[in-house]
Amino acid sequence: MNIRIGKRRKIQFTDKRHPALGIISTLIAVFSFVLMIGLCISSSMEKGNGGIMYGYLGVLNLIMSLTGFIFALRCYRKEDIYLTTPMAGSLLNGVIIVLYMILYFWGAL
Repeated sequence: MNIRIGKRRKIQFTDKRHPALGIISTLIAVFSFVLMIGLCISSSMEKGNGGIMYGYLGVLNLIMSLTGFIFALRCYRKEDIYLTTPMAGSLLNGVIIVLYMILYFWGAL
């Protein structure tokens, strides 16, 4: 049982924990975002002629973000957890998925 001291300096006893899948989801989101920025920078340095390897890495990154999003959604079913890490993981992975979809649709036009 953890003792938490809040803003009003009162003691709260809690058994809440950060879920492992929520932490993994947030780490996947951070890694995926860094990889997306790296792919965008290296593709722009080659003026859009980066080859198929950048496309494969982008699709792999999209699948990784989808996996992180699913991990975060699975955490919402659990009880007595802090919602900070699942919420951050689902939000960041969702934004990355939307950005990749915009990028792919824009590239298809």
